[in-house]
Amino acid sequence: MMNISISNSSDLPLYRQLYDQIAGGIIRGELKGGSPLPPIRTVATELKISVISIKRAWEELERDGFIDTAVGRGCFVRELSAQDISDLRGMMIQERIKSDVAYAKSLGVSLEELTEIIKKLY
Repeated sequence: MMNISISNSSDLPLYRQLYDQIAGGIIRGELKGGSPLPPIRTVATELKISVISIKRAWEELERDGFIDTAVGRGCFVRELSAQDISDLRGMMIQERIKSDVAYAKSLGVSLEELTEIIKKLY
């Protein structure tokens, strides 16, 4: 499995940090389709976080189409097409910037202004 870094000082919940890093690894091709994820208890022990946080991350990864669970066998990275990866990447980005776009709108920032700000930051 890839290197996972969890920060207790982050604003993001632990399960979300784990979700984001695994989902990102899948989208970037670092975690290949069919690859097994380690057991929940193993990850909890290695990262020193609760089994509940790991379980929630795994459940959300499965719900969003990143992994599959095989009863009695464990969790595996889902085989994804290029279109699947593109769709999942778009979903993740939309989810992350939704509140930022709403905030920009509340300040009266136009789409053109927001686009320029994003270009500068990118």
